[in-house]
Amino acid sequence: MGKQGNDSRNQEQLQDLLLDSEGFSDFMLELVLMAAAGLGTGRPVLCSITVERAGFPVTVASSELAVMALDERQYAFNDGPCLTALRQDRMVFIPDLHASREWGHYAREIASSGVHSILAVPVEAGNGTRAALNCYARDPGTMDERFIAAVEAFAGSISRILRLALGFHLPAIAGADLGPELRARGLVDGAVAVIMVQDKCSRADAFAQLGQTAFTSNMRIGDRAIQVLQPARRARGIE
Repeated sequence: MGKQGNDSRNQEQLQDLLLDSEGFSDFMLELVLMAAAGLGTGRPVLCSITVERAGFPVTVASSELAVMALDERQYAFNDGPCLTALRQDRMVFIPDLHASREWGHYAREIASSGVHSILAVPVEAGNGTRAALNCYARDPGTMDERFIAAVEAFAGSISRILRLALGFHLPAIAGADLGPELRARGLVDGAVAVIMVQDKCSRADAFAQLGQTAFTSNMRIGDRAIQVLQPARRARGIE
């Protein structure tokens, strides 16, 4: 009875958060900050939420800007812990990233971040949408059994409210009333289309190429997308 009462109160708090937020990005930011603050065991934890529709993943909110880069490395290669979690609907726990054979390539990609452990938990999002709650820790002692249980419980508790948020704000995700992260997603989609035409390649290959050139140029994917789009925009007299 006590657990059911706590779950009800948590749902009420999440609903209030959704109602009080000005838009989808504001709500998701509050949600992920809540996760980062409440899931740790006194040690700092970086959190983000990835949402994927039509095969294109995007970080809709992150507790720190540094988390965007950790997620984007996965998007660039179309593979990684959070993408595996949401696409295969299973938890991915990497206690020691640098000792992992399966994720050795990703470990090398983000070596400078100092991340030691990663936990990615799928979140049921409905409506043809897949989502995952991603947690990154630099301290080896952060992700113990209690932490993992707390993340799984939190991911379960936000499933319903995430579906509601996507239902309320889905037109905004596809339109112009977007937060910075989702506006960047539109730029990326446009740049991918340009690369597909220029190189006569698949969407997956174009997306991977965009991410790789962004990484080698030490740029965010959104900024690299703008560079790709600028010549086409000039040719059309937009700039």
